Amino acid sequence: MRALAKLGLGFAWAGLIAASAVPSAQAKEPFIIMVSGPLIEPFFGPLKKGADDAAKALGVEYQYSTIQDFNNVQADLTRLVQQAAARRPDVLVVSDFFPDSMGPQIKKAAASGIPVIIMDGGYESWRDVGGQAYVGYDSHLVGAQAGDLQSKAGVKHGLCVNQVPGNPALEAMCRGYVEAIKAGGGDAKTMTIPLQDTQNPQVNLQAIKGALAADVAIDGVYALGPTQVESAIRAVDEAGRTGKVEIGGLTVSRRVLEAVRDGKAMFVVDLQGYLDGYFGLTMAYQKAKFDMLPAEPIFAAPHFILQGDAQHIIDVNKEYAGYRGVE
Repeated sequence: MRALAKLGLGFAWAGLIAASAVPSAQAKEPFIIMVSGPLIEPFFGPLKKGADDAAKALGVEYQYSTIQDFNNVQADLTRLVQQAAARRPDVLVVSDFFPDSMGPQIKKAAASGIPVIIMDGGYESWRDVGGQAYVGYDSHLVGAQAGDLQSKAGVKHGLCVNQVPGNPALEAMCRGYVEAIKAGGGDAKTMTIPLQDTQNPQVNLQAIKGALAADVAIDGVYALGPTQVESAIRAVDEAGRTGKVEIGGLTVSRRVLEAVRDGKAMFVVDLQGYLDGYFGLTMAYQKAKFDMLPAEPIFAAPHFILQGDAQHIIDVNKEYAGYRGVE
């Protein structure tokens, strides 16, 4: 409820400034750089769209800086933060996916006087790296809520599938899931997919099939990406265990929503990346123009989509393409 209340306040706040904060012809417009995830990953297209829409509403330009593939993720993202800081933006908005490598560069930027807003990844350490504000989600809480849902549905042996090893947000999500299953009297564990194979369906399928074969007691899977959800559904089917394993997912795609609608998956968590981008850009503008920022983190998620909600979200996505996941 606390997170929902904050989100409601955020909507009112964003709508107010979009209507009222129209720059004068003489005013110097802020120079904002946003460093976040690759657009080949379904979550980040809507995030960028949110930032684009906020920039358009505010009449300001900004730069979205990202990587093109997963071959050298940590080093490439760290380099982008370093390059962004060297350009001395009025505000730097950054997703701190890998605090061990990105964190020192973010902290260095903040120490040099650049206001930093942490968005999406990095909730666990946003103050430690010098962030002045945060928008996104509490990843441990998201995982715990997912685990609680499955536990209440009877899951006793859960498996969390993490396709971005080394990302503290996803690791915290799996940790929250495991703790919730254990709190419900069951047991759970985590498996990882090599980062370079994040988008490789065959590698994901074989890995999850292997886990199911190695532990036939597994009756719940929480997969942290659309490719992993689809692979889990197929793996369960090929193992002849459809209906015996509850599957939950993270990040929306059309096929995952259809799976939830059709009862092949129990739920999917929408992290509402569009709101991350919209609020992140809006907060950066307000900081640069008026030296104003929220006093507490803004939580844009989670939104759990269950079977009864899925068709409605599919219909909304058809009418408003690009706001959630991919078609």
